[in-house]
Amino acid sequence: MTNTPLEDRVHEALHRRADPIQHSPFTVTDVRRCARRIQRRRAVAAGAVVAAVLAIAVPVGLAMNGPTPRTDVPPATRTPQVTGPVRIDPRAAEVGAAPGVPLVVTGESSRLLLDGKEHALPGGWDQITPYGDGWLATRPADDQGNRVLEILTDTFTVEDGAVDSTYFTVSADGTRVAWAEYDGVGEWRIVNSDTAREAEPVSSALAGTRDASVRTVGFLSSSEVVVAQTDLADGTEATYVATGDTNLELTGIVKAVSASPATGLVAALTSVDGADSCSAVVDGRDSTEPAWETCDHRLGDFSPDGTHLVGFADVPDGPSPTMSVLDSTTGESIVDFEVTGARDRVVGVAAAVWEDDQFLLATYVDGNQQYVVRLGLDGTVERVSGPVVNDDFTLSLHLTPGAVR
Repeated sequence: MTNTPLEDRVHEALHRRADPIQHSPFTVTDVRRCARRIQRRRAVAAGAVVAAVLAIAVPVGLAMNGPTPRTDVPPATRTPQVTGPVRIDPRAAEVGAAPGVPLVVTGESSRLLLDGKEHALPGGWDQITPYGDGWLATRPADDQGNRVLEILTDTFTVEDGAVDSTYFTVSADGTRVAWAEYDGVGEWRIVNSDTAREAEPVSSALAGTRDASVRTVGFLSSSEVVVAQTDLADGTEATYVATGDTNLELTGIVKAVSASPATGLVAALTSVDGADSCSAVVDGRDSTEPAWETCDHRLGDFSPDGTHLVGFADVPDGPSPTMSVLDSTTGESIVDFEVTGARDRVVGVAAAVWEDDQFLLATYVDGNQQYVVRLGLDGTVERVSGPVVNDDFTLSLHLTPGAVR
């Protein structure tokens, strides 16, 4: 079965806008594998969700005074399991409170929703968080893949910035932020800063050209940042823990996804075999022996307290038709969410970040309409924002994880 012109247009447009943090460079082989997988799923279940954009997995963390060794991690606090999958339907859901993390709405005009207030944004930023007395923000990548990170005043005027940079990563307690920037002469700098700007940032260096892109994954502690760097020889990624003095390499990881300073664990894609893949949770200092593995989910963010972890359907380049909250110590599902599929439009969860230990905020795509929904561990579903209509099928709702001070 071939894609309809609408499906092709949606896939191409949303894939161009997908967060580079989440995707390694695609090859022709990757595209063919994805196509075979989609065809196989459609043959089994008509109306499967069309590929569009994979959830942004931006790392979160809570206890920033240092990780707990894996062997000392206490069992997750048990949350009563919800019987059966919970259907996500933003049209029928009750309207909930304003988002507890920054939400940037882009389109003809850009605005920031935060703490129940709305701010008009004069710049085309798609990620923003409080930084000192002002803000830290990034602009979308240009045609060459160059991304601009800027430090802004409280009135959103540019104070300083880096042209060659990446998305930043905020800790769940809002006290730390990290990003990578290229110096233009053969070195990437990983910046680890306190969001209050009361101390000088700590920097780590990784040698490499601009094309050997470096991205931040998450925090293992206030002084340790998990980062990934592209290997230009084969397009794979190498994962490191950067401390400012040394860079410890973690092996056995295909793509690092998130990290938790509360537990010292890292979630990662660990193997790809044709159209199939497997993921694992590993110790942030010894990745050779996984705590547990799964081939049923692609992993996302840890909850702030480290006890739970997001799991998406194993769709390598598309919105997820299902999303689960997993026990981070065992991989057992706590609650499962699902969307209603449609033959004539894209439907799925495009991104999910933790608002706190009990609730997630997810970007929900239904054709040319987009919503932000709040999903609770108790199975509750609320509409937070939307619908936003976007006829060019690019993402218009951008969540920046990490608590606001």
